[in-house]
Amino acid sequence: MEKRFVMERATELRNIVRVTKPEPLKDENFKKFFVETDEARGINAASMLSDFFSINRDEPQKVLFLGHRGSGKSTELFRFGEYLKDEFRIINFSIKDEADVADLEYSDLIFIILRKLYQQAKNDEIAINEHVLSNLDHYWHDKTLIESLRIEKAVAEADITVKGGFWGFISAHVKGIFSIGSETKKVVRDFIRPRLSQLLINANNVIDDITTQYGKRGKVPLLVIEDLDKLDLAIAEDLFLKRKNILTAFNIHVVYTFPIFLHYSEKFNEIESAFDHYELLSMIKVKEVTGERCRRGHEIIRNIVRKRADLNLFEPEALDYAIEKSGGSLRHLFEVLQNAVLDIRVRNREAQKIDRQAVENAYKKLRSYFERTITADHLLILKSVHESADKKPTADGTLKELLNCMAVIEYNGDRWCDLHPAVADILREKGDIE
Repeated sequence: MEKRFVMERATELRNIVRVTKPEPLKDENFKKFFVETDEARGINAASMLSDFFSINRDEPQKVLFLGHRGSGKSTELFRFGEYLKDEFRIINFSIKDEADVADLEYSDLIFIILRKLYQQAKNDEIAINEHVLSNLDHYWHDKTLIESLRIEKAVAEADITVKGGFWGFISAHVKGIFSIGSETKKVVRDFIRPRLSQLLINANNVIDDITTQYGKRGKVPLLVIEDLDKLDLAIAEDLFLKRKNILTAFNIHVVYTFPIFLHYSEKFNEIESAFDHYELLSMIKVKEVTGERCRRGHEIIRNIVRKRADLNLFEPEALDYAIEKSGGSLRHLFEVLQNAVLDIRVRNREAQKIDRQAVENAYKKLRSYFERTITADHLLILKSVHESADKKPTADGTLKELLNCMAVIEYNGDRWCDLHPAVADILREKGDIE
């Protein structure tokens, strides 16, 4: 059983490190620490998503959910699941727990989706039709595959009677092949590719049977696949552009997290047309398109910190500075606060508050990341974003790179972009922008 870290509100300096871990809020942590950010984002994405699925309950929908890394997508997806838990059986998993995201192929994803559904059905005591499972058994029960995976036939056949067929055996014994580089991964990929159509037919037969069984309990299965937004550009384009018809082939409701940089692809319209809907979780706005401070955004982020830690642990100007320099990214804010705690404890073990110097020192680490990331090739588009009146840069390959590394951040309302504060500071010091 998965163990979850249960947070307690920090009342002393050292514990700020524990409550600012970059982890989504779920279960008890969600109940205790969630702060509604809809006003500063410009939308209640969880409500929009849940309404869409509820309205289309009887017809499987394939939906993209996009947003910057560290914007709170996983927490928002948990909130979405809470809205729908009376109607749907939410089956949520991270692709990072199942595969190496630096080496992911469409065939891996098919296998993983089918395995996760099979496992959840077993855990929920859903009895899948034996005839349907036998087709999967027949699909996988291939002499070449067995020998390649070094599975003894006698052992495999004996396992059929105790673990739900040969598919059950494959599912259990090849669990980790997609999370590590190995010959086994290549064997399974090579086996699937020429047999893709049949696998999708078998998969949908299993899905239809599982859906029918859940329906008898008044629920509809819904897959939520997280961390696909963390794919590299080439892998993401292959999966969502070239293989989009495979992602939409499953006869089940699915939410795919989606890389925000592909939203600025010249081919996004082609991607969008293949899916039923997409929803964007904007970054929390800490300034307006005019450059003025967004007071409501700052207030909401302070409330997030207040929920997790006593504000008396911060000098007021120190927290304000951290919020401003985060650009609205909670991940970057928490990273700065963690490093600020460590910095001040080194300087003064007896310190009771985070001061401005600690935050400035921590912010230097964040800046150093961007100094290593942005290059002279990025300068033209960075200056264009900064100097644009409407903050709506033209989509191109360079902009996709900058969105991916968060050097450029997309905000809400009328959908505009701006430089991350750290990037703006770097360019300003070099005299590249005013």
